[in-house]
Amino acid sequence: MRLDGQFTVNAAQADVYTFLTDPATVSRHMPDVKNVVIEDADHFTVTARVGVSHIKGDVVMKLAIKDRQPPVSTTVVGKGTGLASAVDMVTSFTLTSAEAGETIVHWQGDVTISGKLAAFGPQGLMDRIARKNIDTFIEGIRSGLLGGNGNSA
Repeated sequence: MRLDGQFTVNAAQADVYTFLTDPATVSRHMPDVKNVVIEDADHFTVTARVGVSHIKGDVVMKLAIKDRQPPVSTTVVGKGTGLASAVDMVTSFTLTSAEAGETIVHWQGDVTISGKLAAFGPQGLMDRIARKNIDTFIEGIRSGLLGGNGNSA
């Protein structure tokens, strides 16, 4: 499933780029995170609680910040496992300066779910859940850039 969008924040492009390429900052805005282990400036592991109906549990995502092109773009790539399922995620950010010190953040997310979770429920259920999680992640980033705590869900 592929999603994309954009939002504008009142922050300098370089500051937005720094925010998006810091594993500690980015992981704070991911939905339902229980634990974060930062290996280095580009690699981190997130344990998140996920669930669909009666199937609930933890998914461990190994994430990497890739394709750094300061202060214009970056990509967060992740592979996760849990609940007899696999999740592959790629979220790309492209930044452009706007007027009056604002930055436009263009984002694109791709999520693929396979295994038990993908087979569960009516067609489209996992797409809706993936969409909700990506929307929550993007809203958390937007809120964090605005100085909020990122807890929008």
